[in-house]
Amino acid sequence: MSVQLSGRVLIHGSEKPISALALGTAFFTLADKAQWFDLLDRFLALGGTVIDSGRVYGDSEAVLGEWLAARRVREQVVLITKGGHGGSAAILPADNTEQALTEDLLTSLRTLGTDYIDLYLLHRDNPAVPVGLVMEWLNRELEHGRVHAVGASNWEYGRVDAANAYATQHGLQGFAVVSNNLSLAVPTGPFYPRLVSVDRAGERWHSRTGIPLVSWSSQARGFFTGRYAAEVRAQADSITDPYTRRMIEVYCTAANFERLRRASELGVQKGAYSAVQVALAWLLHKPFPLLPVVGPHNGTELESCVNALAIPLNEAECRWLNLES
Repeated sequence: MSVQLSGRVLIHGSEKPISALALGTAFFTLADKAQWFDLLDRFLALGGTVIDSGRVYGDSEAVLGEWLAARRVREQVVLITKGGHGGSAAILPADNTEQALTEDLLTSLRTLGTDYIDLYLLHRDNPAVPVGLVMEWLNRELEHGRVHAVGASNWEYGRVDAANAYATQHGLQGFAVVSNNLSLAVPTGPFYPRLVSVDRAGERWHSRTGIPLVSWSSQARGFFTGRYAAEVRAQADSITDPYTRRMIEVYCTAANFERLRRASELGVQKGAYSAVQVALAWLLHKPFPLLPVVGPHNGTELESCVNALAIPLNEAECRWLNLES
């Protein structure tokens, strides 16, 4: 099976085909680049086109830059990266905003070894920064051709509306996509500060506007693998690893364990699919344009994600998985 091209997800400003899944690279390291080169090769061979990165993702952009140079496949790839991280707070900087944004973008272009970004996302909003300043800067970069489409990552929808309204009023291009978190497992709060998840109002916003959602942590950081079982939650006080403790705090709720149970049950009924595959399929059946970012670490996990594209779900099954019936 291939990473089928999706007719639902259109990124205004990008003429390239958009695959049904985007490959996340936040954990890529130069020390293990051979492993990641192989994964990127396999993603491309399966028909994948969209690759997601960010300035604050460690070696991610550096690994991608070396892979793009080695494989000479830049024009086959829809490259997403993120910028706008000011100081220790890692949010849109309120001081010298335009200079900081420009430096971030130019650094990404150099590291990636390209002269343009297909989709450039501003990452982690700062309400102290006027939306007009942001949209004016982004549109200058669109005119320069250094970015082909723009979006917002971890922005509240009221701020996206304000930014797009400013763009409309001034004859500018608005945000083409929003990249916030959505998965079958509902988090109790942001996994890290200033992260934004999509609630029911957010889903209605995407349905109403038609603006695509690029959903990060689309498989709930591995919750549906079952490795964070109820027994792990019961041992929370003795667990010292901060990531595991945060997974317990954010995802290990009774409601999410029931979602996991139902996804496992339905996967068996559908033909030996795993819970994590069913959870991904649930996202792909949303009634608005959605592009899930997946984070496989090897070829087996990648193929698992791709095979989830074949799982048919009807509306009643989607509602049942989300505890709505």
